[in-house]
Amino acid sequence: MVHNKYTSPYQKQAQPTCFPLRSTSKLFRIFALFTTIILILVTFQNLYGKVYFTSTKPIISKNKKIPNENDIIVVVDGEKQGLSLQPIFCQLSTQKNVNTHVVVTGQKRGLSKTLLTKLLNEQNSSCEVFIYDLDIKTNNGIGTLDLVFQGINHFINQIQPDVLLYIKNQDNYAMRGVESALVAASDLGVTGISVPIEDIKHLIWLTHLPIEALKFWNTIKVHIQVITQDRPDSLARLIRSLKSSYYFGDKISLTINMDRGADPVTKEYCHTLEWPFGQKDLRHRIVQGGLMAAVVESYYPNDDNDYAVLLEDDVELSPYYYAWTKFNILKYRYGPDRVHSKRMYGISYYGSKVNELNLSGRKPFDPVIPLEGTNYPLRIPYLWQVPCSWGAVFFPEIWREFHDYFPARLQDSNGLQIQNITVPESRSNHWKNSWKRFLIELVYLRGYVMLYPNYENFLSFSTNHAEAGEHIHLAEGAKPIQVFEVPLMDEDIVLSGLPGGTMPKYTDLPTLDLLGNLISQEELIQRGRALHSEVSLCPPNDELTFDSQDILCLDEEKRQTAMNETNFIKENKKQVSQAIHLILNHTLDNNETSIDPEKLLNIVLELYNNTDSSNSTSTNLLLIETNKKI
Repeated sequence: MVHNKYTSPYQKQAQPTCFPLRSTSKLFRIFALFTTIILILVTFQNLYGKVYFTSTKPIISKNKKIPNENDIIVVVDGEKQGLSLQPIFCQLSTQKNVNTHVVVTGQKRGLSKTLLTKLLNEQNSSCEVFIYDLDIKTNNGIGTLDLVFQGINHFINQIQPDVLLYIKNQDNYAMRGVESALVAASDLGVTGISVPIEDIKHLIWLTHLPIEALKFWNTIKVHIQVITQDRPDSLARLIRSLKSSYYFGDKISLTINMDRGADPVTKEYCHTLEWPFGQKDLRHRIVQGGLMAAVVESYYPNDDNDYAVLLEDDVELSPYYYAWTKFNILKYRYGPDRVHSKRMYGISYYGSKVNELNLSGRKPFDPVIPLEGTNYPLRIPYLWQVPCSWGAVFFPEIWREFHDYFPARLQDSNGLQIQNITVPESRSNHWKNSWKRFLIELVYLRGYVMLYPNYENFLSFSTNHAEAGEHIHLAEGAKPIQVFEVPLMDEDIVLSGLPGGTMPKYTDLPTLDLLGNLISQEELIQRGRALHSEVSLCPPNDELTFDSQDILCLDEEKRQTAMNETNFIKENKKQVSQAIHLILNHTLDNNETSIDPEKLLNIVLELYNNTDSSNSTSTNLLLIETNKKI
């Protein structure tokens, strides 16, 4: 059903009039010349001036709209754009409480209101949209820009839509007119969504988002952080997959983080790399940091709309990874689901088929198994506590909290070891040089979860080629470990591969604990609070504050005692070291008296075995024997 809300806009037509000129009348000739000038001006106005509208029904205005209704305008310039955008605006028209308005530029530019109405009635009777025709008559570029600007500006001010969707094309003057109209109406808060025409066929997921979420289309900023060192071929494969992906007109920045050990080939590749989707930045460490520092230091959010895609160079991506990213960020972070999803800390691209956290070692994992016999569809995406390091996007609030938690825990783990945080039944407690160990601690304590895909046959948006590196050691000439590889989604089934053809509400997603067992989110939270009470003097916060200080709350007396014991041990080691040096070198004292190595050795052994910092007998004996202050 097609609604004809407005009649076609029209342009004022100049009415030519002929005047007989008499050579004998100078005054009449002047009058005729003046009339001709007026005619020229009227004609010029007709081509480039104001567009006038008339309507058969009252014009929609904000104070006349039904409460809780939303409006979206889709601008279509020509037949090609119409064919591309038709599935989008027809699907949008099926949303409850959404008025979809389609503005065409006219017959002369390839698609009129009359033709589109006819096509929609023939092809899709359920496409309930309002259609308007700018009826652009000129082929002049600047003239087209100006007329489109005035027409779209008129509709924006009359309809005051929440969202305006159009094709991104700087070579198209009509689309530039749309952009100008959006700028002119910026005070109305209209969200402009511009997408390249070649990406439109992969944009149907947009129609599954509420207008409430679409209004934040331009708010979120996604940054790609690549971690690399000396695998230029792997890096080139990753970059090829990134450049082959669909970004829907978004500006995406790319930062390549090279460790100190980066080889010349990797450096040259990064230097010459062209990135057409946004800004490219290169970072090179002057001190070797290792994977732990490289990953954690690569990203610190500017604000709560700042997201990071973290990628090691042996990862490869599906062309649809960004569709999965933006769709789920908008749905769960900016739509109605946002009130429930505050403990979601990221989105995985990888459909995991291995669980690395079992105490006995890696084990095969299939999310279908815990879902069998439940009311959940077997292929529903799921929430899992395990952080994915093989392609994922991380959220700003929790990553910022992790940035405070991680250095404090790392310092304590490598130093005083006052706070013993042991995640129950997790192999990660024994990972000495992994950033994931400490993120898993935080995730467990808070009840945080990550969203995972669950397509047939582990079809994923990323795969890990598991090539030799810091955490994967292969014999010379050995092939990479294939147990981690999963098939990449090379055809667009982002929606069609989901149960019911859409993403479920957040509260309808199943939740798995670290070991892959089905659990309620409330029980996850309670588990974390129980461990929190054991390891911290401060009680858990009742509300999420994304501040780790309540976990890192320690007894100062215990801290001081530990520091004293540590200092005593350091001093003891120093004395033992010096005594051994004396023994090995048969050093003479200041009185040129020979030192008895055997006697010194007995003192050293007593020092070594002394754990009482208040007992200084051995130390005094050592001082007497060596007759020198250590």
